[in-house]
Amino acid sequence: MKHNKYFEDFLKDEVNLNQTRLDSLNDKVRAVSEFLSQNLDSFEKVERQGSYALRTIIKPVRDGQEYDADILLFMEYDYSKKPKEYIQELRDCLRRRKTYDEMAKRNTRCVTLEYAGDFHLDIVPCVEKSDGKTYVCNYQTDEFEETDGTGYRDWLNVKTRITSGNLKRVTRLLKFLRDHKLTFTAKSILLTTLIGNTVLGEYDAQNFNSVALALKTVVNRMNDFLQANPTMPTITNPALPSEDFNRHWDESRYQNFRKMIKTYNDWINEAYDATEHNDSVKKWRRIFGDEFGELRDEDKKQALNTIALPVVSSVSVRPRKPYAQ
Repeated sequence: MKHNKYFEDFLKDEVNLNQTRLDSLNDKVRAVSEFLSQNLDSFEKVERQGSYALRTIIKPVRDGQEYDADILLFMEYDYSKKPKEYIQELRDCLRRRKTYDEMAKRNTRCVTLEYAGDFHLDIVPCVEKSDGKTYVCNYQTDEFEETDGTGYRDWLNVKTRITSGNLKRVTRLLKFLRDHKLTFTAKSILLTTLIGNTVLGEYDAQNFNSVALALKTVVNRMNDFLQANPTMPTITNPALPSEDFNRHWDESRYQNFRKMIKTYNDWINEAYDATEHNDSVKKWRRIFGDEFGELRDEDKKQALNTIALPVVSSVSVRPRKPYAQ
């Protein structure tokens, strides 16, 4: 059964980043962007990146768990600077403000601000060279790496439009499944790319016309792809094929992912095909947990369906005249 209303409620109550957290995130991004614009000499602009830009962030599944958001920091390109210097420059700038001093942690391609107990914000320095291409900076290798986050966002938005928004809803559901079950690992960019690749074109819209059907279509096709690839395939940025996302994976993680998606694919098919209400809800709960949907009270249901018959007395009644003839 599709249970469209249950999926709508589950996304709103359990999966989507709630408005309070989103407002807090936006306020903090605005504050750090303003600080950098005034204090970082090479500042050009800031753009949302990743799940933050794609609107596929989910709220933490467990109490005390953090979520993450990414922003791209465009910095003026200086041919005399090494890639690692852009990251170091950003970190040094942030640490000059007391608020960010202890929060700022340098990572391979970004500086992370850790807002304890809530979320962490990855600020990714990037530059546009004279060739018109965008590059992020790798601190460990001290190399520039070409990227195209804007092209990727445009690619996914086209797929989302074909599905009337259901593709991003399914993306959030599968990220929730990953964090809820903890049975597989897959970076959001990898998972989102695999999901987006399941939408074939404009003619495919009918296979995504509800959240439940979209989920079934996505996982069925993803499973077909994984089972057809017994070893880890190369997953690239659809907007920039030279950008390899496999750096977020390895063969062991892939094999586990392949196995678990096969399991969840079978469960999703069973839940979708179930014809009895409670049986279907229980099958969806096996996937998403006990907060999904509502079980009907079978005793009440049975009572409502029972027709009350009049009680016939067994006492003998003697008819009166004129019927006593």
